[in-house]
Amino acid sequence: MENKFTSIKDRVVQIAESQDISKESFFKSIGMTSASFRGKAKETPLNSNAIVNIITEYPEVDLYWLLSGATKVPSVAIDFVEESRKEYLKTCNEKDKMIAVLQQQIVDLKTDKEDLKKLLGLQKNL
Repeated sequence: MENKFTSIKDRVVQIAESQDISKESFFKSIGMTSASFRGKAKETPLNSNAIVNIITEYPEVDLYWLLSGATKVPSVAIDFVEESRKEYLKTCNEKDKMIAVLQQQIVDLKTDKEDLKKLLGLQKNL
């Protein structure tokens, strides 16, 4: 059976490579040494203290990716979609209200027009 913990160490090395510090400094900051990421040691599981140190020292690291190797849709994208939906619904509500106001104004204008015609004698009274 394949040890699934080896890939998490590969991802930790990727994080180390992406930092503006040396790998040695990175490994030290998470309470480990580079020896834990080479040879046979690379096949051993990553300890939970190292995971805690990574997410504490490097909060920008996606914990879900670190643990699973997969990325999930950022909540920011979900929030953006939800905000867009709310804005759309708000706009629709505002448009519906505006349409109702305009329709009432049309009715009022037609009534005013008929009243003016009567006043000017342009319409025969029935």
